[in-house]
Amino acid sequence: MAKTRMDYSDFEELTAVRRTNGVLLVTLNRPESLNAFTEALVLELMELWHRVDRDSDTKVVVVTGAGKAFSVGGDIDLLDTFTDDIDGSIASSRNFAKILRQLMDLDKPVITAVNGDLLGGGLGMALSSDVLYMSDQARILAGAQLNLSVLSGPEVYLWPILTSPMKAKLHLFRADTLDAQTAENIGLVSAVIPHADLMDEVLSLADELAARDPMTLTWTKRACNHLLERARPALDTWLALEGFMFSRDEAKAGLKWMRKTIKDD
Repeated sequence: MAKTRMDYSDFEELTAVRRTNGVLLVTLNRPESLNAFTEALVLELMELWHRVDRDSDTKVVVVTGAGKAFSVGGDIDLLDTFTDDIDGSIASSRNFAKILRQLMDLDKPVITAVNGDLLGGGLGMALSSDVLYMSDQARILAGAQLNLSVLSGPEVYLWPILTSPMKAKLHLFRADTLDAQTAENIGLVSAVIPHADLMDEVLSLADELAARDPMTLTWTKRACNHLLERARPALDTWLALEGFMFSRDEAKAGLKWMRKTIKDD
């Protein structure tokens, strides 16, 4: 098979830089909005994983966020459009589902470096990676969309498998804020790293994996993802339901509350 070297210089909402050993460092690059997902960022992520899949020079991917957060999920301006556009809401959810599937289907290992707070779609993407290292200063807001009276499709898909149904329901019902150590204790996080050492530790692991046999890593990943693969048909159902729920009056009130909270902060 002919080798294909991909270029990543044209992205605007993220950056992707390949190191000489085949480690691709991807940074969500909207720090002014805590790396919230816009339609543009979602489309760029879809294109990113498409290119990585074909890139013979990339062996391992590291994903992190610029600034003080990893990602706070959907941008509030985007979420506001969902309240009057159910078709658009469901279409956006389907695109996000493609990102999760692309991550799980990718033959190359993906390591997430959670440098700061994460919730919603940011949390879903992080949990769909293969290894998740989390700063000891970062936090997870579980079930954040519950505060908007909206189901969070990726979380109800991933949490019961990665933790347990009992742990998942407890934290998602309460929309808990989990510190890094609690997240590790219940199985959401591979390891908690002192904040100042996070990227050094992540890149060290990436360098180690880049030197290993790619086929062995691929099939180890696929074997470990067996339970996630079996549950994947449910993902579309949860995300479609999430899209419909944004049209409810309760969700509109929740978004107004969210806007006021952001403004007050």
